[in-house]
Amino acid sequence: MPETLNSQLPTRLETYPQRFRARVAGKVERVHISHREANPRFEVILLVERSKPLPPSKTHPLTGMPMAETGEDLDDTVDICAEEENTGRTSAVETEAGFGTRFSVIKTAPRVLYPDFSPLAPGMRVRLIWLGQRQVPGIVAGGYLRVSGMLSTRDEPVIYNPRYEIVPSLEG
Repeated sequence: MPETLNSQLPTRLETYPQRFRARVAGKVERVHISHREANPRFEVILLVERSKPLPPSKTHPLTGMPMAETGEDLDDTVDICAEEENTGRTSAVETEAGFGTRFSVIKTAPRVLYPDFSPLAPGMRVRLIWLGQRQVPGIVAGGYLRVSGMLSTRDEPVIYNPRYEIVPSLEG
């Protein structure tokens, strides 16, 4: 059954979903280290200066494991689509002891565009939480960070175990 033209047109969301991948940059406002008897947990309150949504993480077609991010920048003005750009067929052949197995993976999803505005306005605060860590080296109050991960905005903006980059400042 052929798909209609309307089903392939991207639709723009009015608001961001409660959970989506985002990249946030800002100044570390406060650091909280858990006490000795508590479960290891390192928390940071980040004062947001810039933010943008990221496309869903790309997964390896055979294992389904997330692939490492490439250096996304916060200054991009291109629409971020909530779907991988190149959906298609990936095939693999496994030959072991004379047996051949052929399979393919097809990814299809409706194209959805995030809203035109940033997910977190400058001046907002986002809580960064590293579970299982009593301290994260190099992160101190007053420093600047660029982080990316799954942003949850249900009660308050929070990112668990984000990937982070310590930057000298966000100027330029």
